[in-house]
Amino acid sequence: MASRDLEYAMFSLEEMERRYARAREEMDRRGMDALFVTGEENFQYFAGTTASTALHASLTRPSVFILPLEGEPIVVTQGQDNLALGSYVADVRGYAYLFEFPRAVVVQALRDAGTAEGSVGVELGQEQRLGMPAGAYQSLTSALPDVLFVDAADVIVKLRMVKSEEELAYIRQAGEVTARARQRLFGMIRPGMTEREATRLMRRLILEEGGDGTSFVMLLLGIPGSRNRFSYDRKLNRGQVVGVDTGARVGMYTIEYTRWGVLGRAKDALRRMYVALLEVNRKMAAALGPGVRCSEVYRVGMEAIRKACVKNSGLNRFGPSRMGHGQGLLITEPPSIHPDDHTPLRPGMVLSTEPGLTADGVQMLWEDVFVITDNGSVQITRESDELTQVLS
Repeated sequence: MASRDLEYAMFSLEEMERRYARAREEMDRRGMDALFVTGEENFQYFAGTTASTALHASLTRPSVFILPLEGEPIVVTQGQDNLALGSYVADVRGYAYLFEFPRAVVVQALRDAGTAEGSVGVELGQEQRLGMPAGAYQSLTSALPDVLFVDAADVIVKLRMVKSEEELAYIRQAGEVTARARQRLFGMIRPGMTEREATRLMRRLILEEGGDGTSFVMLLLGIPGSRNRFSYDRKLNRGQVVGVDTGARVGMYTIEYTRWGVLGRAKDALRRMYVALLEVNRKMAAALGPGVRCSEVYRVGMEAIRKACVKNSGLNRFGPSRMGHGQGLLITEPPSIHPDDHTPLRPGMVLSTEPGLTADGVQMLWEDVFVITDNGSVQITRESDELTQVLS
């Protein structure tokens, strides 16, 4: 590792060294001699920045990050210049090929990392993706017959689930930007505006409020096609219930959560469902804390929904099988608030609560984002929870 301070780096040298130390503890526990990372977000996590000029908009020039159990990390990339101001990695090896994976360079880097006959952890498991062609990965493993390539998903997930204070600072900023931008949107959205115009406006407002981009913008309208990431030139109608599910990206970190409005006056049935949904969310939030399992938070949410449905005629549960998820470099990360996810919550984890209800033909999801603390949790999403009525 370079010992110098980088004036424009997103993270301190101490932060990156902590990441490597935590990774090596897990690697040693698993008997891994090196970690082999190619997925874009994992590369960012370990390099401290990106080597790509296009992120997921291009698949042409893959980059590789190698963390040996002992010794200095190695990067193989065509984006050496992109790393100069943001990464402390000193051993950066370039290649010039365009139509084939730089197998020889990567093989040598793995040998230099001390893995000629060792075990190498790779992104092979659930919620992981290789950032290199599958055929190139097969060719690489064939070129190193004495190396055992094993799944390192559990190592990477465990590291990324717990955020440092430096990571949390970006996520909090993303939450603040999102809140300001969306409240401005609710003051500007009108019947007759198209879905496409509304999503474009949301993106512009996020940039104006200090975001570096958007995680995504989705209008939850309860009509076919409204959850498509590519918005339509379909007009919003007076009386329509509009959920704005979105989030800003600040640096490489993002957030996403929902708030709701009505293009007119809210009907009584909608108000009752809204109040019930907020109460379910409050009960789930109260259950968050260190040592509590995600499956237990799910159970609390389901019990609160059952009670709400008994109390309110015509109210039913709505939503996917999980009721919340981790956030950070991506809008959805482990863990999940799901009956089969028994992950115990730990201080530094960032995750959302996301219950859903439906009544009178309206489907409504609520979402807030929290960071787990030593004695409970702190809500990151401080945006108003009022049901906005657009009356003009």
